[in-house]
Amino acid sequence: MNETVGRDVEADPRHVDRGVARRHAFLLAAREVFLEQGYEEASVNDVVRRAGGSLATLYAQFGNKEGLFLAVAQDQHERFVQQITPKCVDHLKLEEGLQAIGEGYVRALLERDNLAFFRIIVGEGRKFPQLLQRYIATGAEKVRAVVIEYLRTHATQIGEPEMVAPYFLEIMRGRHQYRALADESYGLSDKDLTQHVRNGVRFFLNGALPR
Repeated sequence: MNETVGRDVEADPRHVDRGVARRHAFLLAAREVFLEQGYEEASVNDVVRRAGGSLATLYAQFGNKEGLFLAVAQDQHERFVQQITPKCVDHLKLEEGLQAIGEGYVRALLERDNLAFFRIIVGEGRKFPQLLQRYIATGAEKVRAVVIEYLRTHATQIGEPEMVAPYFLEIMRGRHQYRALADESYGLSDKDLTQHVRNGVRFFLNGALPR
């Protein structure tokens, strides 16, 4: 970096603290390494080579390889929860709103990096049991809360939305996440995904709404 550029960066109020920027670089590089190699085969030296900086700085920030993995898992989990948390659908009618929620949920479940990291988390479940439980439960709870609130306001005839909301998510998940976890070539086209969710929404409402 030349002196002029250096002064511009330092004078820029948006300039990120070097320690924060270095941590972010380590997390991005480590995410790539863990996704490519898995936990056991991953090397912190590979992370440093990709991110720059030094091994000493990485250890100072994360402690060790396990600490780095836990930090990456937390970051990935936050990305996933953000993906599956739908934008406001209160303005949509019942079937349209559930369609929007379902499509966002299924699309995030089948996203390649989310599948790859889920495999790692499950594979390392014995080593990190609390991480596995949080990774599986928290995201579903976030979406379930949205579904419950949506049903309360748009389907008041459903007496117990807390009871039926989990069924909605399982119908949306269907067989597709499990097939995608087992077969990396498996996927749904946009058309097929939309049709799957539409069928699932109608099936769900047929069972949930009082006759």
